[in-house]
Amino acid sequence: MSALGIIDKQVLKLVDYLIESHNKTQKNLDLVNETAFGIKFYPHNRNIITHMRGKEVKGGKGKSAPHLLIFNLGKAFNIDFNFFYDETIDAKDAFLSKQKTVNTSNNDDINEVFGEIEQRLELFRSENKELKGKQAKKFCDETENELLNIKTHFNKAFSKETFTEKRKEIIEVFDRMIFLSRRKIDIITTNSNLEQDVNKLTAEKERYERGKVRLEESIQKLNTDLAECNKMAFDAQKGQTEALKELLTIKSKE
Repeated sequence: MSALGIIDKQVLKLVDYLIESHNKTQKNLDLVNETAFGIKFYPHNRNIITHMRGKEVKGGKGKSAPHLLIFNLGKAFNIDFNFFYDETIDAKDAFLSKQKTVNTSNNDDINEVFGEIEQRLELFRSENKELKGKQAKKFCDETENELLNIKTHFNKAFSKETFTEKRKEIIEVFDRMIFLSRRKIDIITTNSNLEQDVNKLTAEKERYERGKVRLEESIQKLNTDLAECNKMAFDAQKGQTEALKELLTIKSKE
């Protein structure tokens, strides 16, 4: 089974265990079905747990577990992240005790990892200072808070041994979170720019429409004036003809 497949299997194993436990103990009654877990831990898709199951299950789509779902579950239930990578670990053994959590003050390797994470956070902050637009800035602030929460969760979710062993993967996951956040920020910025362009074109179209109406009114007035002028010319020509006839009549009488 692939690494992603193992992670998906372990997430479902954990959720099934928690649902069974909550129903049995009548505790955490707000988390006794798959939809409740989706709503609380991955609000982007309330049916994510069902969608992760195989297609043989009604509603199953074989989707992979989103990183945010894994982090939120781990944070809420104090899960050792090693559980998600090792299918031999049972769900009942996934929970960390306080004695197993990382103590960063006593481990140079762990401090070094957090130093790298902090550097990435600082770079993310500095890049965001150049952004314009309320929506993009708001998302940046929300993302920064989420990254800080993830950093804090790393400190609590891994055993000391696992943290050192998974150092590369931890940094890669954090980098991917920043990459995805940056990508969304770029999309928001692009979308904002496109909206501005659309608004400009709409305004130009409205000005054109107003100008078109004025032009049509001017053309209509010119046509009216031209018709009136033609009528006046015709009347003048007619009067001139009548006068000429009268003159000829007078001359014929002489």
